[in-house]
Amino acid sequence: MEADRKIYTLSDLARSIRSIIERHYSSTYWIKAEVAKLNHYPRSGHCYPDLVEKSGDQIMAQMRATIWAGDYKFINENFIRVTGEPLSEGMSILFQSSVTFHPVYGLSLQIHQVEPAFTLGQMAFEKQKTIERLKTEGIFDLNKSLEMPLLPRRLAVVSVETSKGYHDFLKILSGYQNRFTVWHHLFPALLQGDKAVESLTAQLRQIRKKYEFFDLVAIIRGGGGDIGLSCYDHYTLTREIANFPIPVITGIGHATNETISEMVAWENKVTPTDVAYFVVGRFTAFEERVKAAQASLSTHSQQILSAENQHLTRLAGTLRSFSAKILQKDQYMLSVLLGRLQSGAKRFLEKENRELDHQQQRIHLLKPEHILKRGFSITLLNGKSIKSEQEVKPGELITTRLFDGSIESKVQPKKKENDGKADLFPGH
Repeated sequence: MEADRKIYTLSDLARSIRSIIERHYSSTYWIKAEVAKLNHYPRSGHCYPDLVEKSGDQIMAQMRATIWAGDYKFINENFIRVTGEPLSEGMSILFQSSVTFHPVYGLSLQIHQVEPAFTLGQMAFEKQKTIERLKTEGIFDLNKSLEMPLLPRRLAVVSVETSKGYHDFLKILSGYQNRFTVWHHLFPALLQGDKAVESLTAQLRQIRKKYEFFDLVAIIRGGGGDIGLSCYDHYTLTREIANFPIPVITGIGHATNETISEMVAWENKVTPTDVAYFVVGRFTAFEERVKAAQASLSTHSQQILSAENQHLTRLAGTLRSFSAKILQKDQYMLSVLLGRLQSGAKRFLEKENRELDHQQQRIHLLKPEHILKRGFSITLLNGKSIKSEQEVKPGELITTRLFDGSIESKVQPKKKENDGKADLFPGH
């Protein structure tokens, strides 16, 4: 049976495949693919990317590649210079490569150069697509619509503890600690690289669970320049920031090519130092407003007091003038009334004097001697005047007093007369 069959060793087949590939794929080719894994080894400097082509979530093709250390250094430096990013996993790249086959390691693409402009275009395309997606979802400006606390005292800081930017941030805050109380808690995260999106998003979600304990979130990164910022354009991270329940401030250390994370944040202050000054600026601005209010209140109070003093002075002057007029008027009225009283009293006294004189005259005329002078007499019994005949008895002696003397008489019994009266004075 073996004599009828042609049998090859594995190495024979491998050499044959390599020969065919070298013969039919002798040129270099421009290929576009996505870097699934970079597999860079810093010690040797070599890089062994895993490349894929996807249609949606389905992998259409997958292949291993090689970039030798010398080529990788040049390619990566050029890539950073053009795109601002190092070669990273998840990037779509256009590269020039040759097809190789190794009996042990199999089929591979040897990458000679990478066209960064293609990746830059893809990055811009993906960035714009993410922006439009966030706007379609209605959350692009959502974080900006939140109200920033007047005095943000409690800060959730997403950074790296060893980061220069983080220490710059703390240095600014500590410079104001004698004037303002600001508390912060660090949520450590990777700030760039392939794992940054996952790390940053995870820490934001941790903060979200207890967001009511914080006034704002500060994402700060410093010392890394403009390299490695593509993670801040990733949909997952930008959506988390845009939809965050408290204001997010970014300070990721660059001034050009604004990332989507910075666009959707409540405020972008570029550097960690700027973020710190933003926070203390809220306090200093409030302090200035309080001082201005105090000064204004003092000035206004002085103005009110001055105005009221002037008003009181005018009122006092008016009161004095009015009082003088009232007093003058009352004095005049008093003098008039006094004059009237004196005049009335005089008339009253004159009238009373006349009446008194008249009464005195009448009294004078009513004296017994004056009455007797007019022909009247007074009959006395035992020195008392008799007013009725019933007061005397026959035989009693009575005295009749006249103007010029007296007559002694004796009472006689009563006689009947024509007038029916007794004659008390017989012989007269």
